[in-house]
Amino acid sequence: MDMLAELILAPDREHCPGARGVLSLHGDEPASFLRAAERIRTAQFDLTRRGQWHGEFLEFEPALAGLPPARITPSNAAFHRRWRTARPIVLPGALLPLVEREATAIAESLEWHREASAEPQSQSLLRWLHSIEDEWSLTPARAPLADPERDIERVEATPIRSRRPPRLWLKSGWLSTHPDDASLRVRVSAGIEGRDDAAPDLALNREVAQLAAATLPCAAALRGERHLKSWIEALTGEPLLFTQDIAYWNAPGGGALFHHDAFAPDGTLGQLGVCYAQLAGETFWLALSTEDLCQRIAEFTQALEEGQLSWVRQQLFPEPARWRQHRARVGDPAGLRRELALPGQGELGALLNRGPEFTAFLADAGHGWLLRAGDVILLPNHGLESTCMHSVFCASDEATYALSLAIRSNRDG
Repeated sequence: MDMLAELILAPDREHCPGARGVLSLHGDEPASFLRAAERIRTAQFDLTRRGQWHGEFLEFEPALAGLPPARITPSNAAFHRRWRTARPIVLPGALLPLVEREATAIAESLEWHREASAEPQSQSLLRWLHSIEDEWSLTPARAPLADPERDIERVEATPIRSRRPPRLWLKSGWLSTHPDDASLRVRVSAGIEGRDDAAPDLALNREVAQLAAATLPCAAALRGERHLKSWIEALTGEPLLFTQDIAYWNAPGGGALFHHDAFAPDGTLGQLGVCYAQLAGETFWLALSTEDLCQRIAEFTQALEEGQLSWVRQQLFPEPARWRQHRARVGDPAGLRRELALPGQGELGALLNRGPEFTAFLADAGHGWLLRAGDVILLPNHGLESTCMHSVFCASDEATYALSLAIRSNRDG
């Protein structure tokens, strides 16, 4: 078996049915590897995020790589298993008709990003929302911004016919503080930021959904995708509510560090997962269950223990005591899951987000996917220690556009 086949056909490599795979490139591959890769390659790209290079990668078509059909053919049983185990589900091309129908709205969203990133303090969000003022009362928020370094503008919104004080809001902000990252997001939510981020109030979440559908490009159209909605309902066993929308403009050199979208130990606050729809451009994702990430961390740690990638160990764990502490944590599965559940993944954040070594390691284990316009990725959530961990990179030469929607039950009572 040649080197390429050995990587792709490894019994412990992850494969999401229906999705293409990704492998890392290191620049020293033998000619036989490159010839074999050429026959199955569908794309080649490199990744940089917040000034850190994360490597070069190729995307390949699994059907051309010798994988048995049982490992790559989509089936309801396979997708249900992935949902139950908090593994990501990639749906290539699921929204291509929507992308074609909404081409004007998508183009306008990209134009807004160009304007807002060039003049971030110009009340561009309030101007963008001007078109809904017949139905919503809009006012600049009086409360201080929750994250002064990254937040740009916050607008409170109340339905015109409502006599309640404003509870809904929209907020624009940078994804990071890195000077070369022009990635922006606009978030729609309600209540007190932080405290109410995952409030189980169903009526309030329905109001958030209404505001998002009225404002964010393609948010209403995405809610109208009945086939996707019924398919997710079959996975979750619950009537679906898309809410807590976030519009993302991942720009070159930008993206999101490893994180999760869980809020409670057992998922009781009602966020069943996240649906992310890529609508323009390309993003690269590392996404895997908490359980799988624990396993990969243990494997990577063992490689360091054996002397591989010695510079990584020296940079991350320069003191023997820190290395012993890390080894002890990896040897405690419950403690490892608790650490991954912390904001920024606690002491593990430096390992998870370094590149290119750990990024390549996860991609070669089958946990990387390149999303194009029209693709969807579902991120299941069953609680803080059983959720889908993920990390995002812009893989385009220009800014991208996407929507991220919380999946919640729409069941009364």
